[in-house]
Amino acid sequence: MKKHVKSSAALVSLGIHVILVLVAVSFVAVTVIQREEQNFEAKPVQRPKMQLRKLQVPVNVKKRKMPKPKLRKQILVKPKKNVPVPEIKMPEITGVKGGIGSAAGEAVGGSALGFTAPEIEVFGIKGKGEKIFLCLDATGDMMWDEMGGLRAYTIIKEELVNIVRGLPPTALFNVAVYENEDTVLLFPKLMAVSAQNVEKFERWITPLNSVQSNMDNNDYGIRTLGEGGYPNDESLLHGRFEKQELWYRPALLAMKQQADAVFLLTSYWGHQRIKMEDRSASWYESSAGRRWKECFEKAKEMLVEDNRRRREAGEPPRVLNTSNAWEMNRAYFPDIERPPEPEFYYHKPDEFARAMIETRKLHAAPTVGLTSGIRKKKQVDFTFNVVRFAKKDSYEEWYDGRTDDNFKKLTSLLRGDFEMIPGLDAIQSVLD
Repeated sequence: MKKHVKSSAALVSLGIHVILVLVAVSFVAVTVIQREEQNFEAKPVQRPKMQLRKLQVPVNVKKRKMPKPKLRKQILVKPKKNVPVPEIKMPEITGVKGGIGSAAGEAVGGSALGFTAPEIEVFGIKGKGEKIFLCLDATGDMMWDEMGGLRAYTIIKEELVNIVRGLPPTALFNVAVYENEDTVLLFPKLMAVSAQNVEKFERWITPLNSVQSNMDNNDYGIRTLGEGGYPNDESLLHGRFEKQELWYRPALLAMKQQADAVFLLTSYWGHQRIKMEDRSASWYESSAGRRWKECFEKAKEMLVEDNRRRREAGEPPRVLNTSNAWEMNRAYFPDIERPPEPEFYYHKPDEFARAMIETRKLHAAPTVGLTSGIRKKKQVDFTFNVVRFAKKDSYEEWYDGRTDDNFKKLTSLLRGDFEMIPGLDAIQSVLD
């Protein structure tokens, strides 16, 4: 019995230990760490408050009176049918497949079709235009020895031919050569720059004032032009003008033909004036007047002798106007007392500009406006440029200052440029 009691106690003790072991094994120790929440409190900062100013803009509101629409009667226009439309021929344009028009046209310029006007440079003056008009002085004043003589004039002619040859075939051109009150045109109107027309210009201009063997003292001027040409004696007087001397008629012919780039090549402004009183005839009976006439006759003899020596040396002759006592005595007797000048009224640059603008407007072709008419056409829609060939160191001469000042004023009024080239060396340097 005792054994049975002991074994039962042992079993109970063992069971208790097993349970304790199982409890110990299944027991999990959990440690929970709780952090206290930290609150940060910012210190209040006092910032100055800016007071915004109210903008006060004075507004003056005025009520506009709106005009009431006026009722207009509607006018019905019956369009004309079968209106004849003139055929417009245009020059052939190279570089465009098929070309545009035929080769004749001298009426329509490229700007109407959106083409850029060709550029041209004449002795340092650059310009643009599709209708080019050249005016060349053929008087003896262009061939003074101090200006380079006939050699310089030959260079000028050759350069003009090169300039025309370099124009595009879309351009139109014409040339006027003048002497005193005489004018000769290459063509009666502006013509296309074709190879045929350029060749015609070269044949026409080359003999002008050219160096030839056994030249006479008066073998110069427009009578030496080549075959062709159209003499023009048209009256284009405007305002107070009484004569059409020197470049007056060529310039206005350029306006009549609606040229948009005009280049005048000359030596001086000229005597564009109105005589207010007659010359004093009594002065020529004085001792100074008799000496003036004697020196004039002697100057003509001296010119003949000078040119004889030049021909023997193979040089071109000296060019002087043997019928002009002022020119002859100025060349051989520069210090001689000159005849007293009567009172003259000299035409001013703005008078020339006004005459050119009026002539251009008078002969302008009627155009159909494609815009609403708000944009006005410029009064001066062309350029007038002047190249003056002067004597070397010539500013001491009495008329040169007036020439430069007047040409500068005139070209500024007509949107052009003025260039003065003194002597043969200066001409060659411009072209180099």
